[in-house]
Amino acid sequence: MHRLPYLLLNTDICKGNIDRMAKKAILHKLTLRPHFKTHQSAQIAEWFRELGISSCTVSSVKMTEYFANAGWSDITIAFPVSPFEVDAINALAKRISLNVIFSSASNLLKSVNLLTENIGVFIEVDVGHNRSGVDHENTREIALMVNQLEENPKLMFRGFITHAGHTYKAKSTDEVLKIHRESISILIKLKAFWKESHPDIIVSYGDTPSCSIADDFWGIDEIRPGNFVFYDVMQSQIGSCTTNDIAVAVICPVVDINHDRQEAVILCGAVHLSKDSINLPNGETTYGMVCAFDGNTWGKPLEELYVKSLSQEHGIIAYSGNFPFKVGDLLAILPIHSCLTVDLMGEVKLTDGSTIQTMRQHSY
Repeated sequence: MHRLPYLLLNTDICKGNIDRMAKKAILHKLTLRPHFKTHQSAQIAEWFRELGISSCTVSSVKMTEYFANAGWSDITIAFPVSPFEVDAINALAKRISLNVIFSSASNLLKSVNLLTENIGVFIEVDVGHNRSGVDHENTREIALMVNQLEENPKLMFRGFITHAGHTYKAKSTDEVLKIHRESISILIKLKAFWKESHPDIIVSYGDTPSCSIADDFWGIDEIRPGNFVFYDVMQSQIGSCTTNDIAVAVICPVVDINHDRQEAVILCGAVHLSKDSINLPNGETTYGMVCAFDGNTWGKPLEELYVKSLSQEHGIIAYSGNFPFKVGDLLAILPIHSCLTVDLMGEVKLTDGSTIQTMRQHSY
């Protein structure tokens, strides 16, 4: 018996998700540079390499070091450069082909002259997510950034990069596609303007909803989805996938049942699932979908149950009618946001009984 709770991965579903995205990239003549922050595992990364994928995206310098040590030699750090990390970035650039991003002129000016190795640089463009990146309409700032990059002979201007993360708030596939079309239109115009003076620039685009749903990537050179490797309840609600495509679940025990309140207590709290939630059609908030577990894998979500609330270690399941489980039974909870759940859990069990170590577990 594994120590509870634990994160269980259905290998067949996961590899199927990877295969579909790889085939989509080939069909649309795109470079697939998957974001590895979701799985954080050198072993799962090998499943990508088996399909001929040789470049990846990460979210931190620490993650870059982890995957560089695992043999990945073409990595983009999709987080704005911090001046506190330039020494580590320079050291990595001596070992691998490394790309970094700058999100504004002020972000760039703080660190651009501290980078002393051959490094590829993307300018991050905000296409509506409003998280980071220069406003795509601020052509003056973009020109200033390009000029500053050209003054450092060690840096190569690779092009423009964006994350259309506002698709995660979409309520329908039509809304995702609308955001996708608007984002691509912005990027194509930027690329066309700068391509004459920089003929080798590319456009790097990536978010799981767009990359899963859309079939038009004209003008885009590479995609960087990450969550698709596992998917989750949020993605199924958006329409990026079905619940059959969700590849991970937290296996946890029922520890108590309160029939008067029609609630059950599980050992599965915020430190396992995170605090991410979605709203159900009936207006209730849920922190995970409840499934039966047969000791090997999980079944379909049970519509009459939902994870009502979380504290640190406690999870509360609300139910109507009769609760179909008893104290001591194991349940599977499909996470709302698999990226955060994987980061919290630290390791992944496979349905064959083996264990995969993630970067987080590896560092302890």
